[in-house]
Parts: sequence; structure tokens; C-alpha cells
Amino acid sequence: MTTKNTNSYIQEEEEEEEQGETLQHFDKMSSDLPWNIKEKSKVEEKLDEIEEQNRSEKMSQLSTSTTTEKDPIMIVKEINDQLEIIPNYLTKQNIAFKKLIYQALSSITTTTTEKLNSDTNELRKIAILIYKIMVIQTYQYLWKIYFKSGTGQLIIPFETKQKLSYPTTLSIWPKEIKAIVLSNKKDTTNENEICLKFTDDHLYALQHQLKQYQQELNIKANNFQGYTLSIQEKLMTYIEENLNSSLSKKIDHQVELIHYDYHIRALKLEYFQHKPNEYQRQLMKQICESKYEQETSEQEYEFLKQQIAYYNLPSQSFESSTIAHHPFIDSIQNLTVREALKKQFKEVAIQSRNAVFNMYLKSAEDQREEYKKKHELNIKKIDASQHTLNQNEKLSSISVQLINERCNKISERIQCIYKYKRQCFQSKSN
Repeated sequence: MTTKNTNSYIQEEEEEEEQGETLQHFDKMSSDLPWNIKEKSKVEEKLDEIEEQNRSEKMSQLSTSTTTEKDPIMIVKEINDQLEIIPNYLTKQNIAFKKLIYQALSSITTTTTEKLNSDTNELRKIAILIYKIMVIQTYQYLWKIYFKSGTGQLIIPFETKQKLSYPTTLSIWPKEIKAIVLSNKKDTTNENEICLKFTDDHLYALQHQLKQYQQELNIKANNFQGYTLSIQEKLMTYIEENLNSSLSKKIDHQVELIHYDYHIRALKLEYFQHKPNEYQRQLMKQICESKYEQETSEQEYEFLKQQIAYYNLPSQSFESSTIAHHPFIDSIQNLTVREALKKQFKEVAIQSRNAVFNMYLKSAEDQREEYKKKHELNIKKIDASQHTLNQNEKLSSISVQLINERCNKISERIQCIYKYKRQCFQSKSN
């Protein structure tokens, strides 16, 4: 279990992980399957280009220098962008929001149309402030989880249902924090201190911004004649319901992944506490990577089937697609010729799409079988190591247990990712 040497392994193993362990690529998302499918190689090429641009841009925009407490650092761009967005459900045109405002103002006596318009605008500004407060509080929750992971406070022992074979008080900073903090730093000697200060500063910045919004809200509420706690509660309930279906769900998912990452990392560090030789180190890495590939290919296959089933629904028929109304066909004056050409066009489009779907499915199925066999072969290496006389290859029972536990956590993490992807896809499809 825990020893004084645990932290000494962290930097060494972090360097190894950066050199190529594929477990860091868990969250790669698959593309959609619309009617107008383009050539696959070009689509993938473009996606890779955009992904690389976003990654580089994020690193440059999120990196920041440390400052004093009296001058809080700027909140990271992701949060600032979220605060700058006025969501659709708070726009003047949104029917549900207009109805809510009308209900709130119905209890307030208004003398003129001008006064009604003024009250409507002020109430909307109050709603936007409440939204911003809730956004800040949602991100505070995420950054507190970052902080707890980095300071060994993430896992609460008495809340853990089963006894763990590894310590849960290690300082393990999430990859998101390390990527931001260390992207422009060559010296990582004091990595823990750098990450700690960065996270602590951002928590302070979030709290500083939250107080500003709360003060603005108090001023506006106090200056609004007829504003009551009942009106505020209605606004808060409306915003919370909408926020929970978008941002809150996303943050909750990120928090789940941080917990999985912590366990996966802690299991690896515990394995290295048992002084494995190079063969045993590589064996653990191979088995965990093949488990990642096997589980990902399995989940990707099931997700692909769900997408194809959706695109085969009547609501996604050829007639309801934009491609069905091609300007060239619609411009044909002769009705008989136009309908005949449209029918032929539909048959070709359906055949082409079905062919592409079948190609995707066959490719995903082949990959699933390939990675399944690969992982099974790696598992056999564990069994073989238990019966070999070669001490260089032999694994202890605790080492085998740690590998199995880590594989299980990897599998659970990938299942969590695809559960979220399915939920997002279903929400978009409804």
C-alpha cells in the first residue's frame, strides 16, 4: 500500500505516459452520419486539422501567468466564453421566456406601455445575471474537483463501498490542469506547486467574479419596484432546468471522468510500487492499452448501430433531407421528367447511403473482433506468467490484481464516455 516512495514515482511515470500511452486519448469523438456523406478520408483529414487548431488555440488562450490576490487572474477562456453567451432560452424571442416574464410582471402594476417595456428589459437583465451566477457556481464545482484531485482529497474513504488495494490520498492533477499549466513551462521540477497555485488562483478568480455578479443582482433587484422573492425563484427554476440539460450535464460528466482518471492513475502508481522489471512494466502497459482498444471498439460499434437506426427513421427519410430538393431537379418544368428524375435520384442516394452505412458497420465490426482477439492474447500472457519458472516474467498475485482492477476502471470510463455520447445524440435527435 502507501509508502514514502510513492511520490517519487509520479514524475518518472508521468514522463513515460506522455511518451505514448494511448489511455490519454479516451475522449476522441466519432463523426455523425448525415445524408450528404462526404469522402471519408477528406472528412477525417479536416477533423484532424480542426482538432489540432483547437488544441493549439486552447493552450495559448488558457495559459496564464500568476498574479497577486489583489489582482485576480483572468478566468479561463472556456468559462468567459460561456458567460458571454446569451442562451436561446433567455432571448427576447423565446416563447417560453416571454411567457415567464409576462407571468412575473402580471403581479406588478404597470401604468404605461413604456413602463411595461422597461420592466421587461430589466427583468431580462436580472435573469441573465442569475444565469451568469449559476454558470460560475457550476464551474466552481468543477474546479474544486480539480483541486481535490491534485491535493489527494478527491476520494472520501468512508464513502467508498469496497476496500481498495491502492492509496487514495495521492496528489494527482487532472490532465486538463497539467496541459494548461505546463504547456509553456520547460522546468517541471515544482509541478505540484505550479498546478496548486494555478488552480487556487482560478478558484479565487471565480469567487471574485461571483461576488461581482451577486452585487449587480442585488442592486438591480433593489431598484426594481415590485420585485419579489417569488419572481426570483421562478426565474431561477426556469434557468436551472435549462442549464441542467446542457452545461450542468457536461460538467457532471467531466467530474465523473476525473474520478475515473484518478483511480486509473493511482492503480498504475501502486503497480510501480512493487518494483516491476521492464518486461512486467511493458506487460501492464500492453494489457491496459489493449483493454482500452477492445472496450472502445465495442462501444463504438454499438453507438454506430444507434446512429444508423436513427438515420433510418421515417423522420430522416430522403424526402425530409435538403439533398432531396436539388435546384437542378426543381428547375425542370416538365412534371413527368422531374418526378422520374427525382425518383431515380432518390434510389441512387438511398443505395449509396446504405452502402456507406454497411461499410462503416463492417469496418467497426472487424475492428471490434481484431481488438477483442488482441486483448485476449495479452490476457493469456498474464496466465502464462503465473506458471512460468522464469522469474523475469512471473507476476505476483497483487500485480495481477492491480492490472485487472485498472482494466476494469478503463472499461468503466469508456462506458461512461459512450453513455454520455448516446445521451447527447438522443437529445439532438429529439
